[in-house]
Amino acid sequence: MIALAAWIAARMPLGLADALSRLFAWVWWLVVPVRKGVAVDNLQACFPELEPGPTLRRTVAEMLLGYVELLQLDRVTLEWEGGELIQERKARGEGSLVLCGHGGSWDLVAAAIPRAQDLIVSMFVRRPSDPGVNDLIERLRVEHGLTLLPPDDSMPALYAALERGETVALALDQRRNSGIPVPFFGRPAWTSPGMAVAARKTGTPVFGLWQWRLGVGHHRVRLVEIPTSGDVEEDTARMNQFYEDRIRERPHGWLWLHDRWRTP
Repeated sequence: MIALAAWIAARMPLGLADALSRLFAWVWWLVVPVRKGVAVDNLQACFPELEPGPTLRRTVAEMLLGYVELLQLDRVTLEWEGGELIQERKARGEGSLVLCGHGGSWDLVAAAIPRAQDLIVSMFVRRPSDPGVNDLIERLRVEHGLTLLPPDDSMPALYAALERGETVALALDQRRNSGIPVPFFGRPAWTSPGMAVAARKTGTPVFGLWQWRLGVGHHRVRLVEIPTSGDVEEDTARMNQFYEDRIRERPHGWLWLHDRWRTP
């Protein structure tokens, strides 16, 4: 079933995919509200002035459209800001740490980075629980040049990739039960300190990457340097602040369905 759906999505006009994604977002909201309660609670805690329905339906619709675009990557346009920051390091044979997150069409942008920036990219990923979905997403990631690293016990692989001059991407905006509690929208959120630890140990700069949709098949990606002090808790909090600032710019553009603030 997953393979058939992917075959159809790969051949679907993006305008039609956009309309169907909006329809499915309404179905999710009204009929099959998987994790709807979590999403509503999260959004209202952070943005009490927003009406949940329009914001969350847009979140789901754009997420679904992003996966159709991932299957049709040659038809997608990415506008880059700040790509020279990691290109300069690549030219010197130096690796980079890139903080990314679940904003906009994250899997689409992650798959496009190696080709768009001519980079070797290793990425820590949390695999989907559904085997069919996992196989499809993993295949697409690998086909587009990503090296996938499991989220557990992978720091040696991270250090080796940096020594080879590669770019290592981590998404820290989901709950990490073995992490540390640092502020996120004014509440403690358990967050992996892995990026801050790697930056302190290797001296590698951290660049924050965020993406947002400009239209159907059209996205913008911005890369900025995030200052680090060497204090792991302080730097992890600063990374969470990077996420919070980006989410405040476009509240619909983040995955509210994850129970980010639950205590382990």
